[in-house]
Amino acid sequence: MVIIMLSAYCQNSIIFSQEKLKVAVCQFPVSGDIKSNAEYIEKYIKEAALNKADIIQFSEAALTGYPPQDIPSFGNFDWDDLRMETRKIMSLAEKNKIWVVVGSAHYISDDEKPLYCLYIISSDGKIIDRYDKSMLTGGDMNYYTPGNHITVIELKGYKIGFLICYDSCFPEMYNIYRHKGVKIMIHSFYNAHFDERTILDEIIPSEIRVRASDNLMWVLASNSSGTYSSWPSCIARPDGSLESLERGVPGILYREFPDHDLTTLFPSWTHNNKMMYLPEDEIYHNGIPSEHPRAVNTGSQP
Repeated sequence: MVIIMLSAYCQNSIIFSQEKLKVAVCQFPVSGDIKSNAEYIEKYIKEAALNKADIIQFSEAALTGYPPQDIPSFGNFDWDDLRMETRKIMSLAEKNKIWVVVGSAHYISDDEKPLYCLYIISSDGKIIDRYDKSMLTGGDMNYYTPGNHITVIELKGYKIGFLICYDSCFPEMYNIYRHKGVKIMIHSFYNAHFDERTILDEIIPSEIRVRASDNLMWVLASNSSGTYSSWPSCIARPDGSLESLERGVPGILYREFPDHDLTTLFPSWTHNNKMMYLPEDEIYHNGIPSEHPRAVNTGSQP
């Protein structure tokens, strides 16, 4: 219906589809209590819908909590509770006519660790796709099975990609999406519940800016606001400028596309109009992905 123009770039402007798309980037203190997390999620879905957002993004592990900080393991995890709360979120998405991207875990089987995922729920209340974290950390591999696919949707003429946390440390993860024509990246993180500052306070906001400017993308980066949160949820523009929420305070950051809201601090410009080469033999995951039907079917229920 609307054609997104992907290749028309100049130093000070980026041409976009002219249909309006409003995004909402959310943060709240994620915990190991599924019902408490779901209450935050449902509250912010309603608030974003009232503010006429088309899609709302939550952090990684937003519904389940993150092991071992929030839950000891998935050994005695209540999957039925997770499924029930997920269905409620799906119904709420349909009722409020808003797309929802929520961090969770996807059950594979009793013999395999779950996938670390983002469920992509349409405004019709259906899980239309799922992104599974591909670049697992060493700690992640104790609890999760890696994914091995990228996920792209098109909403109101805008191509949107999906990544989770540690994926930001690998430029190739952004490069493959750039080759797919993605201009808006939904990248969900969980860098919270630390005792004090860590290197993540510095490196992750820097990576978000660099990935945005190197790939001429908008990067929507949600994070948990649990104390201590390394950085607040933010949105980076293709020029590398950054707008953020307040660290440690639950809330929503909005952005409307086409995005002409240039920074007032300095002239806006973009670089890197030369796309990186895409190697045919590149591997886009750590560890060994699952071939189980529930892993391969990215539209399956939790």
